[in-house]
Amino acid sequence: MLEQQRCPWAQPKLRAYHDQEWAVPVTTETDLFRLLALQVWQSGLSQTILLRKRPAICACFHNLDPNWLRQTDEATLLQYLDSPALIRNQRKLIAIRRNAFALQTIQQQGDSLQHLLWQQTKVTHFTTATEIPRYDETAVLVAAQLKSAGFQFMGPTNCYALLATAGVINLHLTSCWRYPLINEAQSVAKRSLVF
Repeated sequence: MLEQQRCPWAQPKLRAYHDQEWAVPVTTETDLFRLLALQVWQSGLSQTILLRKRPAICACFHNLDPNWLRQTDEATLLQYLDSPALIRNQRKLIAIRRNAFALQTIQQQGDSLQHLLWQQTKVTHFTTATEIPRYDETAVLVAAQLKSAGFQFMGPTNCYALLATAGVINLHLTSCWRYPLINEAQSVAKRSLVF
């Protein structure tokens, strides 16, 4: 039996993530914020490290719920960083809490993270991993929008990764068995969104 073709990075430790999670469209505000917060945690680290630490991060910080993060004072949050199960980076944790307030600000202004991200969806056709850039003009635009709204640690590279993780753009290679499935799921997600 022939094995399904996957993106080159989907080595055994990352295979389940590649096959079941990566680029599956995420449209709810809370889930998009969770992905954004996890992208902040991952900044400068490998996907493997984040996936290993993710259960502890989500358990410790109430699944990165923005309301909980806003209601919990900074000193209390920083005490959690004593745990070796976490990514122990004070700057990232403070940024994530501030991002929860930035989310609240854009919502109070009548906008949403869903709108900021999902208005950027587009079709991609990458055939080799070397064709995929670190970021593109869409990510630069999103990064500028998020920065102006008060978000931290969300430069173009992190924004491009967030757009891919949330399924706004499909960075699976066209030869990958997930590519057509994600394209279809993306179309269904877009039809369900009302801006």
